[in-house]
Amino acid sequence: MSPSPGQTLNPKSWRKHLKPDLNRHNLLLILKGALPPTIVIAIHQSSAVANTTLTIGYLAALLSVLSQALTPRAKFLRIMLFDLLATCVSASLCCLAIFCAGKARQNSGDQTPSSSSSSSSTYNSSASAVSAIWLIAMIWAGNALRAWKPMELQDLMVAFSIFCSVTLTRAGTFVVLADGLAFVARLLKGFMLGFAIATGVSLFIYPVTSRGLVFGNVTGYVGRIEGVLRAYSGFVGGSAGDWEGADADSEEDSRKRLKDTVAGLNAVHARLQSDLFYSRDEIAWGKLSASDLDRIGGLLRDLFLPLSGMAMLPDVLDMVVKRQQDGSQDSVSDAGGTSQRLDIENVVETLNSRIGECSGLVTAGLQYVLWRLELMTPKQLDKGNGGHMDEEAGRTTLDPTQTGFMSQFEKRMKEYYSRQKQLPRTLASREAFITEKTNGAPDEGTVNDIDIRQEFFIVLFMSQLQDKLVKETLEFMRFADAKVADGTMGRNRIILPVWSIRKWLSGSSKDTKSTTSSVPEHDNKPTQYPDPEHLPPANKWERASTVFRSISSVIKSEQSIFGFRVAAASFCVGILAFLHQTQNFFVRQRCIWAMIVIVIGMSPTSGQTLLGFITRIAATVVSLALSLMVWYIPDQKTAGVIVFLYLANVFEYYFYVTKPQVFGPSIIAIVTLNVIVGYELQMRKLGLEVGTSNGQPYYPIYLFGPYKLLAVAAGCAISFIWVILPYPVTSKSRLRKSLGSGLFLLARFYSCMHSSIELWLRGQLDDTPQIQYGHPAQAPMAELQKARKAIFKEEMTLLARLGTLSHFSTFEPPIGGKFPRATYDAIIDQVQRILISMALMAQMAQSPQTQPPPQETLTPDRQLTNTESKSEKTWSTRLATVALQSAEFKSHATTSLLCHLGSAITNAQPLPPYLSAGGLFPLARWVRHVDAEMLSLRHVDDPGFAIFGLLEVLRSVVVVELEGLLGNVRQLVGELSFDFHAQIEG
Repeated sequence: MSPSPGQTLNPKSWRKHLKPDLNRHNLLLILKGALPPTIVIAIHQSSAVANTTLTIGYLAALLSVLSQALTPRAKFLRIMLFDLLATCVSASLCCLAIFCAGKARQNSGDQTPSSSSSSSSTYNSSASAVSAIWLIAMIWAGNALRAWKPMELQDLMVAFSIFCSVTLTRAGTFVVLADGLAFVARLLKGFMLGFAIATGVSLFIYPVTSRGLVFGNVTGYVGRIEGVLRAYSGFVGGSAGDWEGADADSEEDSRKRLKDTVAGLNAVHARLQSDLFYSRDEIAWGKLSASDLDRIGGLLRDLFLPLSGMAMLPDVLDMVVKRQQDGSQDSVSDAGGTSQRLDIENVVETLNSRIGECSGLVTAGLQYVLWRLELMTPKQLDKGNGGHMDEEAGRTTLDPTQTGFMSQFEKRMKEYYSRQKQLPRTLASREAFITEKTNGAPDEGTVNDIDIRQEFFIVLFMSQLQDKLVKETLEFMRFADAKVADGTMGRNRIILPVWSIRKWLSGSSKDTKSTTSSVPEHDNKPTQYPDPEHLPPANKWERASTVFRSISSVIKSEQSIFGFRVAAASFCVGILAFLHQTQNFFVRQRCIWAMIVIVIGMSPTSGQTLLGFITRIAATVVSLALSLMVWYIPDQKTAGVIVFLYLANVFEYYFYVTKPQVFGPSIIAIVTLNVIVGYELQMRKLGLEVGTSNGQPYYPIYLFGPYKLLAVAAGCAISFIWVILPYPVTSKSRLRKSLGSGLFLLARFYSCMHSSIELWLRGQLDDTPQIQYGHPAQAPMAELQKARKAIFKEEMTLLARLGTLSHFSTFEPPIGGKFPRATYDAIIDQVQRILISMALMAQMAQSPQTQPPPQETLTPDRQLTNTESKSEKTWSTRLATVALQSAEFKSHATTSLLCHLGSAITNAQPLPPYLSAGGLFPLARWVRHVDAEMLSLRHVDDPGFAIFGLLEVLRSVVVVELEGLLGNVRQLVGELSFDFHAQIEG
């Protein structure tokens, strides 16, 4: 039902829609963001400032916006430091370029004209050619570096390119070197003025710190965890009701709610990791150090994995139903359907009876952590907890602020674990999870023939994840208590940053690069692959000539190509400044603004550029309308114009702050608004004679504004053309190649996970450092854990980028056919589920309480069939021995499959035939084949049995997702066919 006109015009109805975006923090950021450009324009009403910058004062307002004063303090200072460095380097190179242009003018025989000479007489083709070469080279190199490290070098290379564009398009007109150097000095002062005002606003007006964002994200993280638990409980309870005949639509709603809450948790997790990176470089007055914040991030990650595993329950249940349907296609459909319904009903009923207490413990424990770390006050906690009853547990909810809460929590946790400990035995007594053994030969093609059915393992899987969640919550609580006990939370102190300029430049530590290259090896040397076109250099000439190959590889790299595209696009406009017939036109019509738009807004892919083309023009139209309102509403009075300019900036900064998806158009809109208004105020302050001394005629605002709109449209159109020419670089191709890289990363992560499980099976979880080659080295498990964390973080970041590229692909025209976005989105989801499953397998295999004793090296004559050793070994030891003998465990077939898929996607080549993802519950099949007695019910109390069940379910989830992944990739790239040869052989 659409709202009535009265409701639409009622301001109270607006509040409901704006409330999610306009919280106190965002409102203050909006008010703060509007200050720098307004202050720059206001300060230029002073004669001292106006006489310093003269006609380039509008660039100070532009730079105050591009400085991003709203970013956290550490990130802002990092941006500002490199902005200053890039601007000074650009100014130095521009001075050199002006000197070279002057020498070219002198060598061409052009003499210095008298002061009465016309402006046209200052043109010199040699000086213009030299300036053009410098312009192309500087923009090419700067934007190649920008593409190399887009997150770190984006802002400073934009400032670098703007400075050289403004200077070098005029370098050919400077007859005297002193004039050129004076222009560079004046332009540099304008840049520094914009930087200075942005710095003052950032540091002294509502300062924002990365530490503050981390604390806010931690609180939000806990809220998201509670939301996931509620959605999980709702799904389990709703599924149980659905099997009893409730509305089936409620299950779909609960599935969607669970998926959405997990997606929200993923987003908070990504923001937290980003803010943690910058929080290490802040000087702060507080209690928790940077290492404490890193520890909090690690503890939250340990909570993130079990929650992500629990959220996979719908997929796991679908896996069971699908497999049972496939296995019973030839049977009577009614009986098969009834059996499947009963199986799933038993699973969800068992889970539903136990999730309530787990949720209550986790929620209370995390609230206790927030209170002990002073992230929430007791009053805030009481609002949600006071006097409530835990309906599932039938007792009063734990109050985190009560004295002795820790002992109460541990007591409740012991009771919970005591009931959980009886779960395997309880399940074993239920016929739904047990299948009688047959006297006939076992059928290795089915899992239902073994003593314990797969539904039994699914319940154990979810039970173990719940136990892990409660255990990690207790670890978090102990960390919070330790910070209180050691006096950390007792008083504030100066928190010094962990300085690392190399990390600033690289954006990631050296360890990340080394650990993601391959599985850690004992020699810790990076893997080097041979060049199929060159043998290793054998003499001095061959070794010295490798520099030419390096230069060639740099020039043909994707980063260099992007830099060339930006240089070419910029030069399409800039060439007007270097031709005799168009030089005055370029200056008079302010074509430099189109170059600035190209430098600011050009994106590496056509999808982003096409979307930017539309949104930037729309944003400029809005800014044009706002500038006219700002100018005419106060009757062109300077004081009133500045006040209304601030209000207009507040309006546009609303989208800058609350709508990050339109960040680029917001920047263009804010800059355009301030340039239009700033120009008019600048002309009023300087006077017509001084204001037009740079060769640019005066235009009233109703003409100047449309000129800016045309400049933005021209710049966006040229950017789009040069993303397509000489060949298009689309979001689709970038998505495909990035997806291939993600599959290779997944293969590396699987290799690390496989090695971790192998160490667990061998009983080698000792973290004691070892001595290698006379030097101390990390223990294998610690090194693997470090590698896994690095690859996991890199893969999660890549998955987020894949989602962005998939979104931008919708804005590209379907030339030659539609883009299979649904298939790519399905692959991205499958990769994420595989990654979470593998991470859970590695995490659960790190429990020293469940690891087998250290394994002895088995010889062929000492196998498990020896009845004497068989009776002496524990169940976990026997399992480890059987698993390590498994052919599938030794084959690394999954790593090979993922590499095949990654290579096929990256190179757009068909898959080799006969690839397979493997079978479900592979270890259970092998154990039953080797020693069927190991899956007997009397072993369910062994601590390793539950881990065995969990790993089997996760491995089966990986297999199912790999099958879907294989099918989707085969659908995209095809498969080599040898049917003709098969017909001949037949």
